[in-house]
Amino acid sequence: MENYSKGKNVEQTLTRDTLGIPGLPENFVWMQVKGGSKMRNLLELALEEYVQGRDILWSGSGPALGKTISCAEVMKKKFIPIHQFNKICYRRFEEHWEPKIEGLDPLVVNRDVPMIHILLSHLPVNKDLPGYQMVGQQYQPSKHTRSDPNRKYVQRRSSHKKTIIHDPGQMESYGLKFNRKKTNRKPNKESLVDN
Repeated sequence: MENYSKGKNVEQTLTRDTLGIPGLPENFVWMQVKGGSKMRNLLELALEEYVQGRDILWSGSGPALGKTISCAEVMKKKFIPIHQFNKICYRRFEEHWEPKIEGLDPLVVNRDVPMIHILLSHLPVNKDLPGYQMVGQQYQPSKHTRSDPNRKYVQRRSSHKKTIIHDPGQMESYGLKFNRKKTNRKPNKESLVDN
């Protein structure tokens, strides 16, 4: 690649139609998260809009994937119950490379970068499709969760342990030595001298 210089980058444009999410609500705010976006700024706007009744669509690709998921998780903790629909796909980037030497053809490199869309809505969207989940209502605490944080748990004795009694004669018939003391395998100095 030393014979080429990097030219322009062309990103695949995202529109409502190219998202690939069927049944998108009409009234939603599209939060496109970038690698340098500040979570605090994104969340302030998204929380304010969600309270006013608008649904939120979080989208991020490449290095912004983790930040996108974190923003959605913060919102899910604030509002219960909430309907969530996830869509995982790829976004295409074209890198154009111009030749430095005459006679070489220009190059176009296509990169597919992972992308995620997380729709958080007031009403169920795409309820029958994979990627839908209802957050908040299906949670039921199990019997193992602590109800009193000051209460200390004491480990109970396990009642499922059984004492097994082995028949030494039967074990020896299998070729196993059972309940015998180990013999000293190192020869005595006297036995070596006698031989």
